[in-house]
Amino acid sequence: MRNLGKNSNEGIRCDRNQLKIVAALETKNHALRAHEVATLLQVTPQHVYKLAAQQIIPSFRVGRAVRFHPDQVANWLQRRMPRPVSPDPETRIAV
Repeated sequence: MRNLGKNSNEGIRCDRNQLKIVAALETKNHALRAHEVATLLQVTPQHVYKLAAQQIIPSFRVGRAVRFHPDQVANWLQRRMPRPVSPDPETRIAV
C-alpha cells in the first residue's frame, strides 16, 4: 500500500483507493487466495502471507492453504482507514 506523504491530495487518493478495494471485496462471494488479496492491495503474495502469519490480516486455513474471507478483509481494511477528525461539540475554542 502507498505511504501517505505531506500532500493532502495524496491521502485523499489513498482513501478513494481503499474504498474501491472495499467495494471490490464486497462483490466477492468466495474465499480469496493470497494472490487475489495481494492484487487488490497492490502488494506481493509473500507480504499477504506474512500479514496472515502475524495475524494482522484476518485469514483462515483450509488444510495447508491460507484463505481470506472477503467480508473480513473489507472490515479489516475499513478499520485501518483514517477517520476524519470531527470537532467535539463539548470542546470549543474561544477566539
